[in-house]
Amino acid sequence: MTTDVPDPGSDSAGLCASCKHVRIIRSDRGSVFYLCRRSTTDPAYQQYPRLPVLFCRGHEAPEKGAVKRD
Repeated sequence: MTTDVPDPGSDSAGLCASCKHVRIIRSDRGSVFYLCRRSTTDPAYQQYPRLPVLFCRGHEAPEKGAVKRD
């Protein structure tokens, strides 16, 4: 299961939880991974950053009205 809209209540991910560039991946075993989609175009960003991310120059809040996808 994946979702493109982050869960803003997830403090364990830091800034990734409130970024429009994150893709949250949930494994069948219950693990949660935060994929940074900026990493596909900019090598300065790690594909799966170490969490919690406390500072990120590429962080952007999701657009208002974004629809959560499962």
